[in-house]
Amino acid sequence: MDKDILNTINSQHLFPAQSDRHIIFGVDGKFIAHSLITIMSLIKHAGDGRYHFHLISSGLSAINIAHLEKIFAGSPHGLTLHHIQDSLFSAFPTTELFTRATYYRFLAPLILHHADTLLYLDADMVCLNPIDELWQITMSPEVIALVVGEIGALQPQLAENIGLRGKRYFNAGMMFMDVQKWNREQVSERAFCLLSEKGKHFQYLDQDALNTLLEDRVIFTEARFNTINMLSHDDEGYTQDVPKDTCLLHYAGADKPWQQWNQQYVGHYYRDLYQISPLADIPFETPKNAQQAKRMYKFLFRSHQRVRALYWRIKYFKMRYF
Repeated sequence: MDKDILNTINSQHLFPAQSDRHIIFGVDGKFIAHSLITIMSLIKHAGDGRYHFHLISSGLSAINIAHLEKIFAGSPHGLTLHHIQDSLFSAFPTTELFTRATYYRFLAPLILHHADTLLYLDADMVCLNPIDELWQITMSPEVIALVVGEIGALQPQLAENIGLRGKRYFNAGMMFMDVQKWNREQVSERAFCLLSEKGKHFQYLDQDALNTLLEDRVIFTEARFNTINMLSHDDEGYTQDVPKDTCLLHYAGADKPWQQWNQQYVGHYYRDLYQISPLADIPFETPKNAQQAKRMYKFLFRSHQRVRALYWRIKYFKMRYF
């Protein structure tokens, strides 16, 4: 990727902030709205701290900006929007779960090249406790980023799939980057090259690329800074909670708390904020395919909503067979 492309990015400073604690999201489509909930949760637990938030996106609308202005009005935190071209990553592979926006994280250290550090977050996260400790962790000279490992049982296989020497594999949904080291090592540029050459062979696209390039150059920090929760549809899944010291709860996987068929207890951290957000009048998602419709009717039967359950069971058969 030519660095000249950075000159095409239009940065819009909506709310200034005197803060060197940068938190950045790369979002498009529906995740623009969900990033608002993540931001609200971070502000809620910021205490006396001040953050400068950044959104990298090709799809920010006037409505999105109006919602953001409501959240930041009267706040001491800063907000900058970085508008990029929709075609910027059109040549890179995508999947149903991983859109072009998954590559926006590579732009973050290039856009904020004057910063010392930045915190990249996915937009399917909710902050439950203060995260200021991240800025207090000392990184040795060879370390480029702080990360959290993927679900433990999955790590060895994920590492083997991409040919790592060791068995540790991190989740890229939370990365605390040393910007100067990252840029000196040209991590973003090398990632773009690697994805151009091998991206079609990677199951987890940019995350696989980062694990390949940063093996032995990261610190695996505590899981509470990226507590991964895969919403499940069994009795345990509906009742389980996360540890009380969780700082960032990550709703990983295809099931999300903003979908009507997901009413697991752990989803209330998102739903509670949603109900007091500028998005409160927008209904949660309904099923778009047979698998989602199946989960919908099973949830409705579980909650004794038999008429609606029957409706979605019929919809499921129509989606699956017709």
